[in-house]
Amino acid sequence: MTEENDAVQPPEPPAAPQPPAGYQPPAGYSLPAQPPYGQAPAPYPGQPAYAQASAPYGQAPTGYPAPGYPAPGYPTPGYAPYGYPPISGRRYWALLFLVYIPYVGAIVAAIVGIVQRSSAMRSPHPIVRENARWAANWALSYVLYLIVLFVLLITIGVGTARPRSYDEYGYSDGGEPSGWIAVPGLLIIGIGIYCLVTLIRGTVISERVVHRPALAIPFFRA
Repeated sequence: MTEENDAVQPPEPPAAPQPPAGYQPPAGYSLPAQPPYGQAPAPYPGQPAYAQASAPYGQAPTGYPAPGYPAPGYPTPGYAPYGYPPISGRRYWALLFLVYIPYVGAIVAAIVGIVQRSSAMRSPHPIVRENARWAANWALSYVLYLIVLFVLLITIGVGTARPRSYDEYGYSDGGEPSGWIAVPGLLIIGIGIYCLVTLIRGTVISERVVHRPALAIPFFRA
């Protein structure tokens, strides 16, 4: 029995689709000719011609992407790549709203601000590092302002109180602090309102700029 080396025959091209029986094309229009096997069909009238040439593996074909659009796989300028958090310092200011936890809120906010500032120092983006730094500076400044004002409030309240005396009928006279005690009290209210405005403004604008509160003491420097 002899073996014959027959040449490998290419596969038969698929049959071209045929219109239904009895179909007549409109006047002035003819069905496009079937292109040779392995070639793309010609575009229909009015249809733009796209680049048909194949590019090497890993490269985009000629004319892709369209002008004005970035290539896929690369981040658009000003935006983070898909799947990554946006580049901003918003969360560092938003976390300082912990200051409104009763009794220990100011201390908790200061600790969180310091920790967040330490972790943000490894970021390559200046807007992240600077917002984290100024948020920590403001948290420590707010704690310092509160401590000083409360000490001043207690000092004025105790130091200016007149000794209590009683008349012959047993009514008390004196013992109340002077009106100067209202000064630290109003300052405490004022610094609380300023803190609220600072946190809201920092949360809003720190997505695009660095927020530097006017009353923040620069404990941490760049």
